[in-house]
Amino acid sequence: MVHDSASQVADAFIATVREQVTGADPQADLLALGHAFVGQRTQFPEHFAMMQQIMAEVQHFPASVIDTWQQAGPLRVQHEVARRLEQLTEAGLLHIEDPALGTLHFIALVSSEISVRPYGSPPLSPARMRDCVTRAVDTFLHGYGTARGTK
Repeated sequence: MVHDSASQVADAFIATVREQVTGADPQADLLALGHAFVGQRTQFPEHFAMMQQIMAEVQHFPASVIDTWQQAGPLRVQHEVARRLEQLTEAGLLHIEDPALGTLHFIALVSSEISVRPYGSPPLSPARMRDCVTRAVDTFLHGYGTARGTK
């Protein structure tokens, strides 16, 4: 069940990214990546609720269950983000010396305002989520953009 749920979330993320990321405009591509990343939580609330429960009780689950979840979902999503950031870097639109670190920074930035909220907070509105992702992308471009590739 964990594997199937995580695979479904990752498959949807990858399909969205394939449709929306062109490789031509770093700001537009990063916004699409960011919206796809944070959109998973609203698109698949049951999956994320289940994972929140599992992580709260992680010591009671075999390591193989956690590894299965990681391989089926989060690592696939992370790999797709890294692949897209590398494409933008190879095109000269971003300057990322360490793709793994750049990927972690991007994911942390786009998810920080959304995931660090008081317990029991109502879901963010679509407009608020857009604002959070836009701020994250602007910050990422400030650190990883090039003169040619930034706004």
